[in-house]
Amino acid sequence: MSVSLNILFDLSTNSFSYPFTKQHFILYKKVTSQYNDPDVLQYVNLLVPERIRKNIKTQLKTEDIFEVVNFNNYGYGDFHSTNNLDIRNDSTDKEGDEVCNVKHDSSSTSFSPSFLDSLKELMVWFKKDFMRWVDKNPSCDNCGRQLTLEYIPGNTWKIRGIENYYCSFCNAVFSFPRYGKIKEIADNRMGKCSEWTFLFGAILNSFSIKTRIVHDFLDHCWNESFIGGRWVHIDSTLAFPISFDHPSYYEKNWNKKYIFVLAFSKSNLEDVTASYTMKWNQVLNRRSELKQTQLDKFQKFYQKI
Repeated sequence: MSVSLNILFDLSTNSFSYPFTKQHFILYKKVTSQYNDPDVLQYVNLLVPERIRKNIKTQLKTEDIFEVVNFNNYGYGDFHSTNNLDIRNDSTDKEGDEVCNVKHDSSSTSFSPSFLDSLKELMVWFKKDFMRWVDKNPSCDNCGRQLTLEYIPGNTWKIRGIENYYCSFCNAVFSFPRYGKIKEIADNRMGKCSEWTFLFGAILNSFSIKTRIVHDFLDHCWNESFIGGRWVHIDSTLAFPISFDHPSYYEKNWNKKYIFVLAFSKSNLEDVTASYTMKWNQVLNRRSELKQTQLDKFQKFYQKI
């Protein structure tokens, strides 16, 4: 029997321990279901500039697209070899964070340089030209002063809530609906990490690049795409190349202390924490201390939605 979405979107019915909620699971199930909707995929695919679309489609037809290469031969030497690299190509990053230096991951698989070029082009367009980041504490576009938030909670995954921002100085108003429907996110062209992740995942799926949603249940979500025979970290909120195949970035640079990092597709929920931590024993200790043994419960519930 399927689970009633109307009932379980009400957090008062949540039986999972914080920060895990049935609301999250319902949302991710409904969003990833749209990744298999031809109408949605065609809609978002046509948003991508024609030149970028053609480049990606050309690369996807190339037989050796995922061959192992030496990045130093193709101008990507810093991708794996540089210890300190300014990851930003502008002055702010996710949630307005200032530029920082990061240490790079060292992945066992490299990728075709021509494919990386086309993916970079797509990610730069999405981040720089298409989407607008909504900060946690936005300032007024007119006068620069801090805005006051009025939050109206939603009761369905389609609209999780509405954030209305008001400027007490110039009376400007800014409204930010938290959509779950991908077409509406695409039309609105703004969001925080969840909206960016939902939409970019749909765009990648529209190119037949199998992509899912990943959530750390701390304060961030991103995508994983199945490329070269494995799931690869992709974060459209970050600047390339740190946005691609750098799973240890968050733990190293944002001091993440994971309990569960979960990956969501239409039919499956998977614990992928081990892919994002180099401190597995500490993760296990946290789970033990917090009595977090709910993975089976999560998976059973997800299958019922």
